[in-house]
Amino acid sequence: MEKQLQQLLTDAFGREFSEKVEFAAVPKGQSGDLALKFFLLTKEKQQSPVQIAQTVQPVLETSGLIEKTEIAGPYLNVHFAKKPFFEAVLNAPLHGQTLTDKNIVIEFSGPNTNKPLHLGHMRNHALGLATSNILEAAGAKVSRVNIINDRGVHICKSMLAYKKFGHGETPESVGKKGDHFVGDYYVKFDQEAKKNESLNQEVQSMLLDWENDDAETKALWQKMNDWTLQGHQETYERQGIHFDKAYKESDYYLEGKNIAQKGLEQGVFFAREDGAVMVDLESEGLDQKVVLRADGTSIYLTQDLAVAVARKEDFHPDELIYVVADEQNYHFKVLFYCLEKLGLIDYHLCHHLGYGLVNLPNGRMKSREGTVVDADNLMDSLKTLAIENIKKRNEEISDTEAAQLAEKIQDAAWKFYLLSTAPKKSITFDAEKSIQFEGATGPYLQYAGVRLKSIFRKAKFTPTTTQDIDTSVLGEDEKALGAKILWFENTIDRAAETKNPTYLLTYLLELAQLWSSYYGNNSVVNADTETLKQARLTLAYKVFTVLEQGLKLLGIQIPDKM
Repeated sequence: MEKQLQQLLTDAFGREFSEKVEFAAVPKGQSGDLALKFFLLTKEKQQSPVQIAQTVQPVLETSGLIEKTEIAGPYLNVHFAKKPFFEAVLNAPLHGQTLTDKNIVIEFSGPNTNKPLHLGHMRNHALGLATSNILEAAGAKVSRVNIINDRGVHICKSMLAYKKFGHGETPESVGKKGDHFVGDYYVKFDQEAKKNESLNQEVQSMLLDWENDDAETKALWQKMNDWTLQGHQETYERQGIHFDKAYKESDYYLEGKNIAQKGLEQGVFFAREDGAVMVDLESEGLDQKVVLRADGTSIYLTQDLAVAVARKEDFHPDELIYVVADEQNYHFKVLFYCLEKLGLIDYHLCHHLGYGLVNLPNGRMKSREGTVVDADNLMDSLKTLAIENIKKRNEEISDTEAAQLAEKIQDAAWKFYLLSTAPKKSITFDAEKSIQFEGATGPYLQYAGVRLKSIFRKAKFTPTTTQDIDTSVLGEDEKALGAKILWFENTIDRAAETKNPTYLLTYLLELAQLWSSYYGNNSVVNADTETLKQARLTLAYKVFTVLEQGLKLLGIQIPDKM
């Protein structure tokens, strides 16, 4: 409907005028289907928003598209004529278009191969999964990539602890998932190092052995990495996450050193007195930063330079997005400036999608102390809570069916909860709250979808072409639902442009609440006439498809029943 309105305004006042007219949802307490704002025109026209609205009013009201208009404060609220309005509603797209043909690479997850994925990764996954899906829904071609942190002293800590205390055990021999098995030895190292400080020297020696391609060390490293990565893959599959490509640090750190050396030769970097390769970013408001240590060993920045170049060669993206916690804000500023100074990738093509920490009720997580909430364990706990809720509602459900349903519910619970707070803010995860079937939760939205499915089954409703539906019998209550449906495309575009899925969550909650209120006041299956029944069922089905698509973008499925 916005496009049709904009064309009317273009025909009457010119493109320069119409492009400065803003469209918005009608403010609460006012009536109408869509609001027009003229703030961008007031200075140019030397008129108030009300004066501009008065000029626009007759053009819209004689178009056949608009039933009536109302000036409310600075807004011009329009009431669409029923036929074109509901035609637009029932055919409203389930996607956006603001990023059409844009090529985007998005990195998320970034696990270490010395431990299992944890609650912090779950926020990363929720944000990375939803954002990549939303970018795609807005028209972009999206490539999802992972960075595997598979080398360094932290990896060697697990290796050394296993070598000293593992006694040849394997994940299979002890019946444990591979990433949890390896993670136990990371914790074990920290415990033993507190009693024997010489282990810290031994782990440094092991790291040197690895860098010198010692066969025994490399074999142990490969074996333990394989155990961990297999465990991670099982978690990814459970969470509905896939990657188009995974980049391993171990494959790129040497190329990173080459890039550092070239930067030194080009005068982009400089050598400190001790031989360290440095970059001076004081003119960018930062400081001098090490690119390569004095002993020639690399840091995260070194290999990140090489990985970024590899992604450019692999995907030729218009934008590189990194989903990484806010703790790394400074790191990414340095990385992006280095890439630009080296002539490799322009600064403005790189974006750090940072997010706040996920805290436990008793403080921050520390993996070396074993105080981390592992992703697998948390999902299992949520599933147990979901089963309890399910059986309270339906005592006759079988254990198998309850478990299958609970898996979908727990998945919705954590994804929604970790996305419900704007990315930049830290969050304390509340498992009990996240799994509730009422309130602003993922299971609540699933339940809204399940209730709609139940209505369709009861009515034996099969979607038909919208041309067969008489929408003239629908009224203002239905128009309120329709106006919300029409806002879905804008919501996707806004969430994509801002890289903030919270806008989509808020929209879906409002849609579900609006439907619940509508359904409480209007009979659908038992409507007064068959014509009204079919019209309301068709509108209800559109509500369902929007809700289903919105949840799909968040990585959430609607069960058949709850």
